[in-house]
Amino acid sequence: MPSNPFESLAYLALGGTVLVLWRRELRRAEPDSEAFWPGARPCGWPALAWASAGALVLTLLETGLEIRLGVSSAQTVIPSHFLLAMLGAAVVEEVAFRGFASPSDLRGARLLAVAVIGSAVFAWIHGHGVSDTKGMVSTGSAFALSLWFYACRFNPLNPGRSLAPAMVAHAVRNLAVFGIKDAQGFVGWG
Repeated sequence: MPSNPFESLAYLALGGTVLVLWRRELRRAEPDSEAFWPGARPCGWPALAWASAGALVLTLLETGLEIRLGVSSAQTVIPSHFLLAMLGAAVVEEVAFRGFASPSDLRGARLLAVAVIGSAVFAWIHGHGVSDTKGMVSTGSAFALSLWFYACRFNPLNPGRSLAPAMVAHAVRNLAVFGIKDAQGFVGWG
């Protein structure tokens, strides 16, 4: 987690830069090929709406499970500037995991293997651990969300396998988490 606002701003700037470069390639992309930036292909609104709705549902399920298990008070307090880093992460992590590590031509068992292994790594790097109930819920949620982000890229609503639905779903997820944390008193505004 960024320890100061400048680190959060730097992460947002990194995500913004990647997004600008990705969009430039999207504008000049040929329909059946990828240049440097993975998934720089157009997609329709249904894919974006489906991706966003799924991310919200999974976030609400995680929150409900934390409340049901009585572990919602075990959350960490995040500084308000962390929202900047969370938005940058929505782009950077998607380009890394569902982009460079997951070429658009993956199919079948290879796609499934990449999605499962990539989701395990994704859950592990988010550092929630499994030593307590809260950690298990957060790690399981990170794994499930990662699988969802793969589904956002590799599904029939997204025939060009654009990375945009996964980026949007990740941003929606991070905004929802920030909002829920704020509503529960786990965002430090001072």
